[in-house]
This record gives sequence, C-alpha cells and structure tokens, in this order.
Amino acid sequence: MVPEETALSNLKDNERVVLYPTYAYPAEDRSGWVLQVHGSVLEDVPQNLPRKILIRLLARLMGASRQQLETAIFRQRILGFTVHQRGGKKIAVRIGEKVYQLEGKSKKNGQFRGTIFIPNEDVDTIAMTVGATRHVRYAIHSKYEVATPLSGLVRLIDDTGISVISDIDDTVKHTHVTTRKDMLANTFLHEFATVPGMVELYQKWQEQGAAFHYVTSSPWQLFEPLSELFHQKGLPDGSFHMKSVRFRDPTVLQLFIARRWGKRKAIRQLLRTFPQRRFVMVGDSGEKDPETYGVMARQFPDQVIKIFIRDLGGKKSSEQRYAKAFQGVPEDKWARFTCASELIDFDLVETS
Repeated sequence: MVPEETALSNLKDNERVVLYPTYAYPAEDRSGWVLQVHGSVLEDVPQNLPRKILIRLLARLMGASRQQLETAIFRQRILGFTVHQRGGKKIAVRIGEKVYQLEGKSKKNGQFRGTIFIPNEDVDTIAMTVGATRHVRYAIHSKYEVATPLSGLVRLIDDTGISVISDIDDTVKHTHVTTRKDMLANTFLHEFATVPGMVELYQKWQEQGAAFHYVTSSPWQLFEPLSELFHQKGLPDGSFHMKSVRFRDPTVLQLFIARRWGKRKAIRQLLRTFPQRRFVMVGDSGEKDPETYGVMARQFPDQVIKIFIRDLGGKKSSEQRYAKAFQGVPEDKWARFTCASELIDFDLVETS
C-alpha cells in the first residue's frame, strides 16, 4: 500500500472512531515493517426502545437498583453496546506526514482492518522508543474532527524474542466469569479491579523485553473502559484481540461465555506471524484457557515455552480436567497458580 495524498475517510460529522492497539512485524525482505490497523466506526444514539430493553434485561439479571443504573460507571460501560455500528465506511489513516487509504470498508459491526507497509527509513523517523519497545502512532484522516479517544498504537515486534499471550477476565482483572450475576455486576456496575500482583508481574516481564497480546472473550464494546484500567494501573501496552458482539445478536447477554468466537484462531495467527518468537501463555480456569493453551502447546511445541493457569477453585479445577487439557504436554511446560507471587521468580530471560 502506497501513500495517497487525496485519501480521505468518508465519515460523517456525528460519527466517531475507536482505534485498537495492534502490532507490526518485519517485512519478509527486511526492507520495512507491516503495520496492522484496526478500529471501529460508531455513532452515539439517543434513548430508544432497543436500548431501554437491553438496560431492563441487564438490571434484572444483575439485580441492579435504579440508582445503580444512573451512575457514571454504568453509563460508561453500557455505551459501547448502545451505539450504532457503522458499516460501509472507507477509512484513511495518517502515519507521520503520509496518508494511506485502507482497502475495503468497515463491516456491519463497524470494524475495519488493514495492513500498511512502512519502509525502514520512514519508521526510523516516526517511531517512538519507550524503554525497550518501539511504537508507531497513527490517526484517522477525515475532513471532520472525528472524535478518537486515543490515537492508534502499533508496537514494532522483532522476529525473535519473548511474547506473552494473556487472558484478561479473572487473569489480570477480577470478573467472576463463572457466576453470571457477579460477572455482569462487575462488568457494568463496579469499578474494575486488578488481580493482586499481576500488574507488578507483567511490568517485570515487560522490563525483560516481553511483548504482550491480550486475547480475551470480553467484547470489543468494553475496550475503552479496559484501556482506561490498563493506563491507570500501569499494565503493559499490547495488542488486543476481543470478541465481536452485535446488539442484535441473541447472545448479547452471554458476553463472556467462552464460545468458539475465534480465540484459538487469534492465538494461532500470532504464533504463525512470529514463528521464531517464544510464547508464554497466561489464563485462568474459569473459561477454556487450559484447553485452548493445551491445543496450542501441542500444535506449536517449539514456540510455546510455558503456560500458567490461575486456578479459581471449584468444580472446574479438577485434576481430571487439567490432565485432559494438557495431555501430551510436558509437565514442566505448564503450571497452576493462585497468587501472582508464585510466578515472580519466573525469569523470561533465563527461559528463552
């Protein structure tokens, strides 16, 4: 894809764009970098019947009071599920001083994706270095001042090194996915809270040079409040890979159930994109992380070097389940933990 001076997003003045953090990888001939672009086109809408129905259903399932539904937290969390998702939009982005037109248009769920090749000499000019990592930022190019809470953040990831693939709910953030009422209340009514010690653990791994990819069953509609949590608590930046849910989807209230939304596909794509990198996978027993990570360890035995599962207890933590999930995976390649302090001595540098 080459720059186009006349490229322009065909957005309206009442539409906004959310840009999701992604990654870039070296081109095959090492002449530059291939940047991933990913975002959504949204339009805020006033109170309407579908919105009222959704809120009424959520209130009943959570046992929420009228006062709780009027809080700033609830209004922020529900917003992503009540906006209109705009398909058919052509998107142009500005990277440095150049503008690029993405191929294709946004889909019915409002999301758009694209790849852009940036020569090394341009990357050297526009890349920002923070600690041991390099990033490139981009913005939407439109004739309107399109509201974008955050500019697009792309991490430049080398061919070799260590990457951490992490779940979010009940791995780094308390959600209680196993109980629907608690899960919904913790998602829509309460302040987000991180799992003790996980921020410090991930910060340590970041200092050791790890790149992070957050692959979760949480829907894209929660990206903005999650991004705010990550920023406030100091969790490492990383690419996000979440589940697509439309309001008209009959599963909209089963937001976090680990159905086959493509979590394995997202992880497999990361492993294939970086065949020379080594991966540490972190998840919990509340969803299908043991089974998913076990499959990946069997399919990519040279790349998956360690799996950590936060054990939440209860019936999903049986020895039989773990034995089946990690059948054929060497015992020293996976481990259960209950507290982050149990992992603090795990050294990525020595492991790699």
